[in-house]
This record gives sequence, structure tokens and C-alpha cells, in this order.
Amino acid sequence: MKHIVNRVRPALLLLLFTVSGCSLSPAIPVLGAAFPGWFFCLLGGALLLIPCHILIARKGWQARFSPLVLSYLALMFLFATLLWFLLFVN
Repeated sequence: MKHIVNRVRPALLLLLFTVSGCSLSPAIPVLGAAFPGWFFCLLGGALLLIPCHILIARKGWQARFSPLVLSYLALMFLFATLLWFLLFVN
């Protein structure tokens, strides 16, 4: 019996962690339409990517960021995540 309890306890903890994230994302009303907060963070990440692209191009660092598509997507995701944590996480 104790062996079964030892197997069930981690499964219950995993279930608790998966259910605890089920909440609505913050919505921002713009001209009567409600947009999710992550949309604005993604847009802000794309806008912050422009100065990074200019810096990378002027310094000649394109070779260091060899697959530019993946590097720029990773930078945009990083900026969007930072904006999300700064603006929406309590």
C-alpha cells in the first residue's frame, strides 16, 4: 500500500502544477476590442528588435548570429518575456 502512495503523490503534485496555471490573461481594451496582454508584449518585443538589428548590422556581427531568423526570433521572445514580467506579473 505504501508503494502505491509513493507513486500517486508525484502524479498529484504534477496535476496540481498543471491546473494552477489556468487563468485568463490580462486583456487591454483598445477602441472597444479587448486584446490579450501577450499580444502587446510581442509587439513591443518586435519593436525592441529594430535597434538590435541596427546594432548588429553596424557592428558586423551577422556571422556571430549565424541563423539570423532563429537569433532574431529568440531575441524577440526574450524581449517579449521581459516585457510580460515587467508589466503583467504581480
